[in-house]
Amino acid sequence: MNTSRQAFDQLLSQLAAAAEVVEGPLGAKGERERAEGYRHLTRLLSVALEMYLERGDPQRPEFTRWMDNHRKLFGDNPGTIYDAALISPDHVYEIAGTVGTTSYFGIAIYGTAEDGSRRIVGNVDDTDLTIGTDGSFRIRLGGEEPGDGTDWVPLDAPDVSDVMVRQYFHDRPYGDPLSPQAQVEGRYRIRNVADPDPPPPLTEDDLAARLDRVGRFVAETVEVEVTLGALLARMRTTPGILRAGDEYLDSEGNADDDPIDPSVVAKTMPSPAIQYTGSWYGDLRDDEAMVVEGRLPEARYVSIQLLSRFMESGDHRYHRVSLTDRDLVLGDPTGSSDDPRWFRVVVAHRDPGVPNWLDTTGIADANVAVRALHTDETLDIDFRRVPLVELG
Repeated sequence: MNTSRQAFDQLLSQLAAAAEVVEGPLGAKGERERAEGYRHLTRLLSVALEMYLERGDPQRPEFTRWMDNHRKLFGDNPGTIYDAALISPDHVYEIAGTVGTTSYFGIAIYGTAEDGSRRIVGNVDDTDLTIGTDGSFRIRLGGEEPGDGTDWVPLDAPDVSDVMVRQYFHDRPYGDPLSPQAQVEGRYRIRNVADPDPPPPLTEDDLAARLDRVGRFVAETVEVEVTLGALLARMRTTPGILRAGDEYLDSEGNADDDPIDPSVVAKTMPSPAIQYTGSWYGDLRDDEAMVVEGRLPEARYVSIQLLSRFMESGDHRYHRVSLTDRDLVLGDPTGSSDDPRWFRVVVAHRDPGVPNWLDTTGIADANVAVRALHTDETLDIDFRRVPLVELG
């Protein structure tokens, strides 16, 4: 059997292993989740084929759009655009373009160990970048620090593997591109400063190596996602808050033990500018609701959203599955709190007639995730499950 056929058969085996995860003990519960799980595998495959097969050359990097209306993974946020490219510490790169009218623009460089664990090697965002009056920027990755004042991030770690650009929006450009309120997406490209020659013809060994990365990405990603979902479900309410990418705090802002197995978290890709908290709900009935209450922190961006067992956001094109700080109606209608930044969000299968409602879209097992970007405050959020009639 030739090498190409062997590589293709191995990819099919890796996809079959991923399918076992979807239907395994930590995977889908029921027909709806099973369908969502298999669609999730195709979404992972679409990302992996583009990034690792077609654009899998760190010498000639190109950005792959990880998440959009039809690609969702690793706890994506409907208000965020994620672009990733494979890089290597052996090369020097330049990212240049414009930041648009984003609510936040950040560039994170990651390292990947042999066991798949991830770490942040470097991070810069729009508070660090030199941005022109026209919104333009230019940053050098790797090599020696430029002497002309160009922004620079060293790539001096041997495990450097990829770079991700995040753009946060309060008004998504891909939600309705024709909306006059839609923010303008930043545009940029990455290039190898050495300007290498065109790539040589593809060989069977090249194909085999790239297809192996495709298969491993799909299988490993879905396993991490369902494991993380299971841990969240077991804990119900996350006792700690993931802050600044690698530190856990309790509700008083004190250092806390990791509430989630660090070997699982280490394979995800948080941004150091964000803190998270959340709560799982399981078997939510038609006559029940999850109530999320707390004080909205002073932050660049806050979102409250739902994430499925496979760490996907819901279909925000047709359902209200996410709210940002600008969407929230603030204040306590019951009068129990006079804090003008107090909020209440209700998660339910149907609209109970409250201002801040998140639609489960019929999914009875999911995570309510809260993230805050660039804040000095610690998230003070409570989660409770109540009969829906209490909200009437």
